[in-house]
Amino acid sequence: LHLSSAAHVTFYLPDLPLFQCLVSPESRHISLFPLSFRTKPFVFESVYTAGDEDSQQRLREASQLREAVAAATMQGDSAAAAAAIDLYLPVLHGVVSSVAAHDGLPSTGGRLVFAWTSGGDKEPGKQYYSLYTLGYEVCMIVSTRAYCECNLAAQELESPSGMGDEPSKKALALLKSAASMFAAIASHVLPLNESLPVQRSLEVLPLYHRSLELLCRTSCQLLAINQAVIRGMSVPLVAKLYSGASQLCGLSLQHLSGLNSDWNDVDPSLRNFASGACHYFLGVALQLQAKTEWEAGKHGEAVSQIRESKHRFDKAYSGGIMHYASKSLSERVDSDRTQTVNLLALYEKENGMVYFARIPAEDPSVETKVVAAETGHWSMPAPTIRVVFR
Repeated sequence: LHLSSAAHVTFYLPDLPLFQCLVSPESRHISLFPLSFRTKPFVFESVYTAGDEDSQQRLREASQLREAVAAATMQGDSAAAAAAIDLYLPVLHGVVSSVAAHDGLPSTGGRLVFAWTSGGDKEPGKQYYSLYTLGYEVCMIVSTRAYCECNLAAQELESPSGMGDEPSKKALALLKSAASMFAAIASHVLPLNESLPVQRSLEVLPLYHRSLELLCRTSCQLLAINQAVIRGMSVPLVAKLYSGASQLCGLSLQHLSGLNSDWNDVDPSLRNFASGACHYFLGVALQLQAKTEWEAGKHGEAVSQIRESKHRFDKAYSGGIMHYASKSLSERVDSDRTQTVNLLALYEKENGMVYFARIPAEDPSVETKVVAAETGHWSMPAPTIRVVFR
């Protein structure tokens, strides 16, 4: 899943429908926002009036590091962007801390305004959104750093060793790190200490970052599914993992739906994915569980579960899972749905003619197992500079 960041945000989704970008239909990831984040230049020493020469030099350093971040992100180099941000963040934190410690707001020789494009627009990269607070800069920089983690995770999985243990472990750690950053933005960076204009980027809304946190955790869940299948783990365990993926997508959808009344220009692809995928994953989980129950002689339960699996596949289609589907995605979803339809016909026929088992009236459920339930805590790096203002 690509979100537009400086380097295109990539959520890698192994062993499940490989949503693909309309721009690059044969890629192995969901690509929703093909344009990079963009930001207009900001010169700290032209905005803030330093109280001494050393402080003036520290402000110049902040400007140079910010320029390096902007250049790396525009080149689409996730590793370079991450490295540049890691150098800039502690300096930016130093500026923020120095402003907070100043007795009153420091005088500014220029206009304090940060301008960024948004990754969540229907037409990303075209419109700049401006806010007048250092918190906005922190929000966008940490967001981009989290996006880079997602891209680097995808690169690990696309390496020659592919889905082996080592790349999977590295990707899992990167995705957990990204999830913790998105969670930190929602909890600690936002809300901004500024009245938000009607036209603002999605990145300033906590619900948006909560949804991205859950998408990262969904990717972690799908890595677990992939490894479980490769290692030949039990079908009931794989079903529980798919049910966990469905739960995470459902929570992400709740947050995205909460944006309806706050911001109506969000790209629909995110919502379509979350809506369709939560039903698709649960449909697969119910299909796997139905097979297990049938083989165990619990024919009535199996019929109930395969019926609900068919219902979930239908909801996945109506929810929008196929709206941005490539050929490989369409084939995967169609294949899984066809298998469920065939099993439903078989189970109902044999139960009606041979077993005569009672079909439970209550809706079936699947136990859930979620990996990476806790993604760790992320906090801003310690400030490395101190600025004295006039």
